[in-house]
Amino acid sequence: MHIFKVISALLSAYSLICFFRIILTWISGFSYGRFYSVLAQLCDPYLNLFRGIRWLRIGSFDFSPALALCILGAGASLFSMLGNGGTVSFPMLVAFAVEIAYTIVSSLITFIIILFAVRLAILLFSRDSYGTGGFMANQIDSSISPFVYSIARVFSLGRKTSYKTALIISIITLIFVQIALRLAVAFITGLLF
Repeated sequence: MHIFKVISALLSAYSLICFFRIILTWISGFSYGRFYSVLAQLCDPYLNLFRGIRWLRIGSFDFSPALALCILGAGASLFSMLGNGGTVSFPMLVAFAVEIAYTIVSSLITFIIILFAVRLAILLFSRDSYGTGGFMANQIDSSISPFVYSIARVFSLGRKTSYKTALIISIITLIFVQIALRLAVAFITGLLF
């Protein structure tokens, strides 16, 4: 039992190290030096396992680190439960896998909703006449507009919609998808227990 607690603690610590590595890649000027090099050597072999997964890339956004961290967290939780004397059964493992998958997908959808909402806020409150909002808004648009329009096209029955309307439709749709997924997971785990 003690070995499971040690494994859980090691996975949690490694997850924290990987998190720091990911954050440092976003900050220019920190990608050099001994500390960064050690972090890269520790974390990159694991993080690189997820970088090639295409569905985790939306435009210029790469969500593979989020999946990598979720899997580490799931492993830490599983070993922690085993270390506390929990027993493992097939239904429990299936429920655990469903919850982990839901957490990953839900986190991705939540991030996308926030991204869409930020872009919509820039459109609504921008002082320029075109509502562009500058460089940041253009970067967001180049990544999300194909996704936004593909969601909106389903509900607009093929009619052309404004970008603002497409964002609103997409946000509402993704919120309903979140709710439906949560209900489905609750139903599945309810069947297992």
